[in-house]
Amino acid sequence: MDSFEFLMSAGGVARVGLLRDHGFTAAQVRKLDGAYQTRKGLWALPEADTGYLSALVNNGHLTCASAAARYGLWLKDRPMRLHMATRHSRGRGFVRHGGLRMRPDALVPVASLEDTVVHALTCLPAVDAIAVAQSAMVLRGVSRDSLESGLGARYFGNARRLLRMADGLSESVPEISARLLFEAEDLPFQRQVGISGVGRVDALIDGWLIVEVNGYQFHSSRDAWRKDMARLNAAQALGYQALSFAPEQIWNSPDDVIAQIRWLLAQGKPRGGR
Repeated sequence: MDSFEFLMSAGGVARVGLLRDHGFTAAQVRKLDGAYQTRKGLWALPEADTGYLSALVNNGHLTCASAAARYGLWLKDRPMRLHMATRHSRGRGFVRHGGLRMRPDALVPVASLEDTVVHALTCLPAVDAIAVAQSAMVLRGVSRDSLESGLGARYFGNARRLLRMADGLSESVPEISARLLFEAEDLPFQRQVGISGVGRVDALIDGWLIVEVNGYQFHSSRDAWRKDMARLNAAQALGYQALSFAPEQIWNSPDDVIAQIRWLLAQGKPRGGR
């Protein structure tokens, strides 16, 4: 690996110390096309990752929503500003988090998965906080114990509550959003209910009203999306009522979603329904 390949593997920006540790000199980097010093001791290429660059300039590490996106964790809303963990109070233009509990990545300025999730639980809106925590556990194997250990202080009570809500049942950000909406409306519902002849449904309200949150982009393929539609038809044939909402309806028109659900509930359980 030459100096260019190494620098690109670090996101296109690195401190001189990191370069030296891997056997490269500043003189070698200086010869690279377009290489420049953003400040003393910090070399970057024109292709440098802007988030990494900002983190290194500010002597920090990307964390919370900014790191979650890089780890491939679930997020409803991408951050408008960088989230950064620093040991100092200098700099501005980013959301500041405290220090890190665990050793971060040695090559790029990104907090560990565990610190990323803990910061998300203490910072982000409920839907994103739960989504980040749940996807870290389900997709990346982060243990619940490791997250709980970072939230032991009394003032982390809300963060602990959000972590408990990351229970593995909801399988996407839209489903988490729907859960929070239904709970806020005090609807009598169950999540991920298995129905014979239908399969598992996102939510079952009052034992007979199925609610699915469907969107092609949240399915593995268009065929999977079509199969979901067929399941709803089968459920109706068995006497269940069914509603299907796009994620955008849950997020942007929650009052309309609740109005439709309450209207059907007011009609009562269909005659002959299960």
